[in-house]
Amino acid sequence: MAALPPMLLDGRSPTASDLDWLLASRALAFGEGVFTTLRVCEGQAVFLDDHLWRLQKGLATLLYPLETFDWSLLQQEIVQLSKELQEGMLKVMLLAGPGGMGYRRAKQQSWHRLIHPRLLSISHSTYQGIDCWWQACPGSNPESASKHLNRLSQILASEGCPDNFVEALQYNAKGEVSEGIARNVFWFSKGRWHTPSLKTGALAGVMRRQLISYLGADQVIEAQAGLEELKEAEEVLLCNSLQGIWPVVSLQDKNGYLASWPAGPNTQQLMAVFHSQLGLPLN
Repeated sequence: MAALPPMLLDGRSPTASDLDWLLASRALAFGEGVFTTLRVCEGQAVFLDDHLWRLQKGLATLLYPLETFDWSLLQQEIVQLSKELQEGMLKVMLLAGPGGMGYRRAKQQSWHRLIHPRLLSISHSTYQGIDCWWQACPGSNPESASKHLNRLSQILASEGCPDNFVEALQYNAKGEVSEGIARNVFWFSKGRWHTPSLKTGALAGVMRRQLISYLGADQVIEAQAGLEELKEAEEVLLCNSLQGIWPVVSLQDKNGYLASWPAGPNTQQLMAVFHSQLGLPLN
């Protein structure tokens, strides 16, 4: 197996001296920063424009101007590292460095960019259909639609999901379907695709954005729906931009089965469209 290319920190290999600023950084102290993880297939960064859009949106949500970063330079680094990696994933992190007093930021806040290449684990069985656990969201991150560095809610959600389930479908305090632990959810019902509104606490995922764009925004209902609506669906899927689309074939909780669905033709059609770009199995 070929060695992974080294990570890039501000366009160079990290050194021991970088630990000094990292230990004093606002990223470590407060989770101040944003990240995205993108699929690399045949040396190409898949959905790169949407990943850059998400980083920019997250930075704006943290009340920083887009001019904080040279986006063309960041894009060049991602493209070059993708060519070196060929197959796998890149985690791109924008990290707030040291500065400020307590929670108060410095007027000229320092920032760093980190790109970390990794291998990507693919489980072929998940593309045939997965069983999902049904659980409450453990808590709501501030500005949950953005992918900032503080992901404690996802960590707690993972701890609450039994080991024999690879994912969970979560509901918020109102009982509305929100998202998976690491994926967005879509369901097909009455001739239309549905996905939870961002008002439910769902993440504005890259794959979510891709599916809505492909299907047409007027053909996807962004819903605030509960378990009963989900039970009436004809097909259910979970998705992210690393591992694509997973058909959901059952939903369970501590009392047993709540619902079941087939890995149906509408889901298979979306897998055929996107998995060829992601280099992933169809079923």
